Amino acid sequence: MNVMHWVQMVKKGTVAMYDYGTRENKKKYGQANPPEYDFTRIQKPIYLYCGDEDWLADPQDISGYLLPRISHTVVENVDLTDYNHLDFIWGLKAAADIYYPIVKKIKADLA
Repeated sequence: MNVMHWVQMVKKGTVAMYDYGTRENKKKYGQANPPEYDFTRIQKPIYLYCGDEDWLADPQDISGYLLPRISHTVVENVDLTDYNHLDFIWGLKAAADIYYPIVKKIKADLA
């Protein structure tokens, strides 16, 4: 996702495909506005990790927008205290709180 696409979604308050403008949208999508992503089509198990200090995917967006759309497939929802968006990559506790548990789940699924 590029920055322009992200800005479009923030301004519109939706999670939709890229908006090329009415003319190009009609060519690409067959409609004037870009369609929203249909999260109900996800059929694979989801392990969701959320940070309570995340400013890009804030807790209200997760609980109010995303979770109702994916609740049918969420196996586990892990709320991480004092995690912001960058902590998922650079956080000092990321390995213990996120990476190792995910690897453990993958190994269990492969066993």
